[in-house]
Amino acid sequence: MDLSPSSELAAAAADLHSEPDVESTVQSVLQHARALTGADGVAVMIRQGGRPAVMSATSPEAAKADLFQIQCAEGPSLEAMCARDAVVVDDVSADDRWRSWSGSVTEMGFQSVLSLGLGTNRSALGALSVYSARVGAFADDRAQLARLYARHASVALVSARHESGLRRAMNARHVIGQAQGVLMERHGLDAEQAFAMLRNSARDHGVKLGERAEQIVASRPAEVG
Repeated sequence: MDLSPSSELAAAAADLHSEPDVESTVQSVLQHARALTGADGVAVMIRQGGRPAVMSATSPEAAKADLFQIQCAEGPSLEAMCARDAVVVDDVSADDRWRSWSGSVTEMGFQSVLSLGLGTNRSALGALSVYSARVGAFADDRAQLARLYARHASVALVSARHESGLRRAMNARHVIGQAQGVLMERHGLDAEQAFAMLRNSARDHGVKLGERAEQIVASRPAEVG
């Protein structure tokens, strides 16, 4: 039985929030975007370290279409990312907003694009772009559905990033505790002294605290069972 657009959107949103990590969430975002819009290619661009980067795509052509935007420093994905809104290109060959980029994209067979900003009210996370080989592929109703979907995708990606960061922080804290234990046993220190030694050692080696902790734990002789 075919689902209504609202039911499809609800099912996609539920699926996005069930993914275990950022990478899986991105793949789910891509696949559902393609299914909801009927696109020929989908790409996700993410802001990393203040710079845009193509995180993943459903095809090499879609990845190149987004990558060309970064190389040309222009295009609908970049504009959608900055504006945190939707940018519709009904006919790439007739649109003169990004001339350096549009020529390369039409050669790949894409004729229309819908780019949607991803992020929150506080920050721009990236952009989701759906590409079609047909002119005017993204009609108003489909564009509106995609806008709603982009909001769900934004929440899912932000949540996945947050949870991933928490897991990394918890793992780092655990390793730091292990390294303190190694130093306490090795040098007869208390916990505070061991942490100070670990911090100084990380600074002397020019690495982060967690990385130095991993090195110290790895240097501990293996227990013989």
